[in-house]
This record gives sequence, structure tokens and C-alpha cells, in this order.
Amino acid sequence: MSEVRLLKRIATWQRNKQGFANNITFEEQLLNDIESLLNSKQGNVLIDTYMGLPDLQSQFQSHGMPDLEALTSQIRYQITEFEPRLTQFSLTFNEDHQDISCFIWKLQGEASGKNITRDIIANIKIYSNGQIIVDPTV
Repeated sequence: MSEVRLLKRIATWQRNKQGFANNITFEEQLLNDIESLLNSKQGNVLIDTYMGLPDLQSQFQSHGMPDLEALTSQIRYQITEFEPRLTQFSLTFNEDHQDISCFIWKLQGEASGKNITRDIIANIKIYSNGQIIVDPTV
């Protein structure tokens, strides 16, 4: 359990005391943390003012297309800077997906925790309302 962040370990211990089972895997925990990181609004995180993405909803509400290269760079920066468990990763935009209300990137990398190394493959979906979902792929 040492590969899980301290506050999440404390919350898990509390849930276990109350009779809730915790069956979340290392991969699921990592992807949940990446999703929380990307859903954080830049400037609102007390730890670091650069943590999180800028307001995405305003980019989708403008009349033009969002700057997808800049968005890809911002996602890559956030993961590189604030998620040290994910190393040697690639992030590619899915150009085949033609829905203007949702953009998808494929995330591939290697995740490592204490005595754990796993391959990670997931889709990062950004919806027009600014919500970000990180889904594992098989």
C-alpha cells in the first residue's frame, strides 16, 4: 500500500475500520490521481500555482477550435511535473475521433511504485464542459 498517497492511505484505513472493502488496484489509483490532477484548475491548488489545467470550458465555448497542440503540451507537462509514478510515457492525440464535443488522447507509459512496475494504457477524454475522464484501455 506504500505506492498510494498518504492521505488516501489514511482514508482507506478509515473506510476499512467502518467495514468498507478497498479493492482498488495500483493502476486504478494512478489513473484516478491523473484524472484529479487534470481536473484541477490551475491557480486553485495551494501546493503549486502551476498544478492543474487552465479553464478548459472557455476554450470550448469560443467560436474557434481549441488549440490542441497547446492542450497536449499542457497535459504532458502536468503528468511529467506532478505524477512521478508514471515514467517514460507517450501522449498522442486521437485524430480519428471526430466529435467536436470530446477530444481524446491516448496515454501509454510505465508506472512504478514500491516493488511494482506496470504498463499503463488509458484514454484521456476532455469534454466540452471542461470535464476530464481518464479511462483505462485493454
